[in-house]
Amino acid sequence: IIHSESSHIQVHTTTVSSTPNNTGFKTHTTWTVFGDGTINLDSQFEPFGQLPPLPRLGVVMHIANDYDMFRWHGRGPHENYSDRQQSAQMGIWSGSVDAQYVPYPRPQETGTKTDIRWLSLTNNNGKGLLVVTDQPIAASALHYTAHDLSRAQHTYELTPRQQVVLSLDARHSGLGNGSCGPGVLPRYEIKPQPVEMKLSIRPCQTGTNKDIAESARRYDYE
Repeated sequence: IIHSESSHIQVHTTTVSSTPNNTGFKTHTTWTVFGDGTINLDSQFEPFGQLPPLPRLGVVMHIANDYDMFRWHGRGPHENYSDRQQSAQMGIWSGSVDAQYVPYPRPQETGTKTDIRWLSLTNNNGKGLLVVTDQPIAASALHYTAHDLSRAQHTYELTPRQQVVLSLDARHSGLGNGSCGPGVLPRYEIKPQPVEMKLSIRPCQTGTNKDIAESARRYDYE
């Protein structure tokens, strides 16, 4: 469904993803596109059926490879998760997309940052995109999808993609210690419950921390 006004256009979509066991998600999304290039996203995720705890819940975007400088206002500078936050301080951090990948002996989930208020991906000229969130999210910027990492048994089996895989998660599970101990504690699990995620994607005209932060503060969710 498309609604058009003089200042913007709205696209409303509903998608259903299900399994043979009649479990899955219904997702309602409203994209609001403005003339200055800003895109506001409002997604509502509605699980149905008997789903287990979820690894993550959000959206994934593939961005041109030129935008390989990652900045974020959240926990850092290293990867962190809901049950791995004590050593990760709040601040404005930056690094290349390549640097976000941690080469574990067996490829696995990596590079996520939590409590993110805004993030940007910019090119060598400081231009790119800025994502500002309604509520803190988890996010990662890598050259691999979650499927790339989960299907590989060794690092040599991985081939970096020629895009930046930007994951924006309204909810992201903790890691637990399943490799040699217990799994995720209940308080860090992602229950299959309705979740809403609001964020704004806007053009970024400069790659300096000060200017990006100032632009993020002017964010309007309406």
